[in-house]
Amino acid sequence: MMKTNCVMCAGIITLLLILMVPMVSADSTVQPGYITVGLAPVANFNAVYTGTTAPAVVTFQDQSTGSTPLTYYWNFGDGATSTDQNPQHTYIQSGLFTVNLTVTNAYGTSTETKVNYIGIGLAPNADFTGIPTTGNAPLTVVFTDRSSGSPTSWNWDFGDGQTSTQQNPVHIFFAQGDYSVTLTVTNSKGTSTITKQYLIHVLPALKSIFTANPKSGVAPLVVGFTDISTGNPQTWTWNFGDGTTDTTPNPVHTFTNKGVYAVSLTVTNGIQTDTSTQAIVVGGVPAVDFVADNTTIVAGTPVHFTDLTTNSPTSWYWDFGDGHSSTLQNPTEIYMANGVYNVTLTATNNNGQNTLEKVDYIDVGVPPTADFTTAIPSFQVGSETQYVQFTDTSYGNPVTWSWNFGDGTTYSGQEPPLHLYNHVGSYTVSLTVTNAFGQNTKTESNLINVRAGPLVNFTADRTTVSVNQYVSFTDLSAGNPTSWSWNFGDGATSSEQNPSHAYNQVGVYSVMLTASDGYTQNSLTKLNYITVTNLPSADFVGTPTRGISPFTVAFTDKSVGNPTGWSWDFGDGTTSNEQNPSHVYTTSGNQITNNYTVSLTVTNSNGANTETKVDYIHVTQTPIADFTVSSRQGKAPFVVTFTDLSLGSPTAWLWNFGDGTTSTDQNPTHTYPFEGSYDVQLTATNQYGSDTVFKTGTTSTRNNGVPTEEPIPVPYVIVTPQEVIPTIAATPLPTMPPATLQPTVIPTTSQAPVSTLVPVAAVVIGMLAVVAKTKLK
Repeated sequence: MMKTNCVMCAGIITLLLILMVPMVSADSTVQPGYITVGLAPVANFNAVYTGTTAPAVVTFQDQSTGSTPLTYYWNFGDGATSTDQNPQHTYIQSGLFTVNLTVTNAYGTSTETKVNYIGIGLAPNADFTGIPTTGNAPLTVVFTDRSSGSPTSWNWDFGDGQTSTQQNPVHIFFAQGDYSVTLTVTNSKGTSTITKQYLIHVLPALKSIFTANPKSGVAPLVVGFTDISTGNPQTWTWNFGDGTTDTTPNPVHTFTNKGVYAVSLTVTNGIQTDTSTQAIVVGGVPAVDFVADNTTIVAGTPVHFTDLTTNSPTSWYWDFGDGHSSTLQNPTEIYMANGVYNVTLTATNNNGQNTLEKVDYIDVGVPPTADFTTAIPSFQVGSETQYVQFTDTSYGNPVTWSWNFGDGTTYSGQEPPLHLYNHVGSYTVSLTVTNAFGQNTKTESNLINVRAGPLVNFTADRTTVSVNQYVSFTDLSAGNPTSWSWNFGDGATSSEQNPSHAYNQVGVYSVMLTASDGYTQNSLTKLNYITVTNLPSADFVGTPTRGISPFTVAFTDKSVGNPTGWSWDFGDGTTSNEQNPSHVYTTSGNQITNNYTVSLTVTNSNGANTETKVDYIHVTQTPIADFTVSSRQGKAPFVVTFTDLSLGSPTAWLWNFGDGTTSTDQNPTHTYPFEGSYDVQLTATNQYGSDTVFKTGTTSTRNNGVPTEEPIPVPYVIVTPQEVIPTIAATPLPTMPPATLQPTVIPTTSQAPVSTLVPVAAVVIGMLAVVAKTKLK
């Protein structure tokens, strides 16, 4: 009997522990953010072959973007599919296969299809592009192979006698002409050739040339200048030598004083520049010029100077720059010391005199000094494609020039053609110049910096708008830009990443975004992107949008575009032509709850526009549950007063305090004895139905899943640990020694509150122990 009782006791104890354990186990909930913003996917991929003979294994590499998680669906074009992100697929038959990839996330779906992308067991199909196809000589063209079918070798014929076996060569066309380009590609299955007739058009090199009529005469002298430059100049800058300039192609200029004027014309095309100079003689003064038979000599060598002056000079004065001079027309000078010398000639006739100085004209035993400048189009500086114009500015009469551009290419000559940098990196450029006395090198470290920079892209939430209606622009640039410059096409700009802008005039506007990563800036212009009309754009708000039947909603017109007429449809068969009407909603017929769709049509002299908000107004006869509390945080035991704020005249209330206890009072007071965080629920009921509001640490929702308008801070009700209970002296029993109870502390815990079954279980366990002891006796 005693054994049976013990077994029974153990069973009961075990059952009680099973019941209690879930009540005291830790409870951790991770709640997501209330608003989550994601990016729709953009599908993209490439493929890597291990061979082109069937069976061939192809590895596909996903390059899609978008918020994760993403799902993938591949169609390999031969009836096979895959849902892997980066699948491998074996093609067992020869042919051309179209591959598509569809990627999906919570924000949308995107599909990328590449037609005839995979070629197995087939000869290649040749194709290519060249950029640019038109320009001045020397013209640098970047050729890009676009062949399909996985060619393994390439043979280019540029039509100028030059060839290449690179896949993507860069070629310079030095002479004017039209060139046909041929590409032949090969793989193990065969060969394919394509010729693009007269693809490259090389224009004459930019050369400044002009005529002047007349070139001499008495003051005031009116001269007509005519540009006949080659190379399609885009700008002209004239300097007339008298302090005046002009920028028209064919100016007319009046010289008011006698003299010799060096008139120069500088023409440009892109970053190419060329200058030429002619002398205009006014009033018959000498037009001075001269030449030396040798300008680079060793010390002690005679130099013979020849006067080329026109207009019959009668006297000459030479300054050889070494302290010597002469009045002969064609003198000889012997330079005894090494150095670089300026030479000056002044010639005189009955009308006056004129002087010409040639700087650094005679080099006696001195090696040259290398120097050069660079010019890069401003929109290409730092970008991944840079055409650079190098210009020699060396002095000391060099006779040879050797350029090293730092990218494995070189050039011999004074003026190299435009040089293309199209690979990311920093490039060191050097120029070595020589003459009979030696050489000199100038090196510019990391002179050219090529960076990919941001890949600029953007979108607008609408592209057709009314006057004064805001457009929200969103930057979609890749490459981590750090600054933005918007040009909205109407004279307005912004440096925000995602600006909003309102156009105040009718028109069609191009929008440009320039994005920079601190090193490189790139731009994108969307031509005729925004269309602005005088049509109105309808919009409105209603307050409130949920209520107990009957209730009044105040509607406010938020339309833009200067509407002059308003037509409201409240969704219940009634309308209004007011701008800001109020309307009373009721439930219809025997319905307890109704949702009403509201629309507003606005008009002006240019047309109409309608805004419709579906199920915008919610009318009910059931209560709308809501409540507040006296306090949300306190120490155990924590007393909270709950106040019912429900609408709709509820007649019954059911509270769930989150600790296993409930109440049917309208405005109950509840004591939380233990530490913890508690969610509270109220269900309010009337004769038409009920409504429940559930308030957690971060949100408040109704039984229909609709959040309340204000998110609630974490957590909703918090009870912190109770303080130490003071020591209590027990009253001594007559037959027992005095005893003192030890302090009792309720420990801090992250567990859920202890169930109210725990003290009950403790009492039951105690009673069982007494029973067991009695049986033992």
